[in-house]
Amino acid sequence: MDFIHRLQEVASNIDVPVIIHAIDQEESIRLSSQAGGRTEKTYMSGNKIKDLPFEFVYKTKSARADQVMAQLAEIIEDTQDIPSGDGSYQFMELTIVNEPFFIGRDNQQFLYYRLVIQAKLYILKRKQESE
Repeated sequence: MDFIHRLQEVASNIDVPVIIHAIDQEESIRLSSQAGGRTEKTYMSGNKIKDLPFEFVYKTKSARADQVMAQLAEIIEDTQDIPSGDGSYQFMELTIVNEPFFIGRDNQQFLYYRLVIQAKLYILKRKQESE
């Protein structure tokens, strides 16, 4: 499923690099999946509706961090569709679980902010290669 890559494309509409499952040495935003996803409904076809949590963690020394995270939250809230590139899911909705908030500061004076979202996706059962 390519959802995290499509979500990265949406989030990349801000001026800070968005990196999947990693954080850069300098200013960047890490996008990663989180524990706690659940299947809301399973159909006879094997297709499922899933609620999947993701988080954005912003590492910065910028005084405008609150503005960047607010902009990212607005982009997420305004997203109406995130089409799959490989046909593995159908987008249903994005919900902000926790508005952006300050996590803390490290010993190199980087500030960390977090935004938690949940994606609702209709996951299509993968065809077996023998079919």
